[in-house]
Amino acid sequence: MDPRVTPLIATLRSAITFIETRTTPDRNDYFEAILSRPDLERCAGLVRDAFGPPVKPFNQTVTFAKELKSVVTGLGGVRVEQCLFLRPGAKGEPVAYAAFWPWASNPQRITLKVGLATP
Repeated sequence: MDPRVTPLIATLRSAITFIETRTTPDRNDYFEAILSRPDLERCAGLVRDAFGPPVKPFNQTVTFAKELKSVVTGLGGVRVEQCLFLRPGAKGEPVAYAAFWPWASNPQRITLKVGLATP
């Protein structure tokens, strides 16, 4: 159980009505779900409350610090239309992340992933 992601996952499960949840309710270290665009601002607000501002906002290009590049690469990279929040832990601990990946095939759907990544 990680205090950076477990409370956020519980809050998201109770506050947002997701189109589809791809993780089982017993997982408290990883969460993946699909939300509709009208729920994006509320959902992103909950993530901002837990993680602070995004390190990579929607529709912006950023350069990541060397210590975060491996985390971003491990997540599959981040495209300009995507949004990424990171919250590092103590030295040697995984980095907590929350990622919003809008669908190219259906702009009304966005995949949200919350979890831990090893740098």
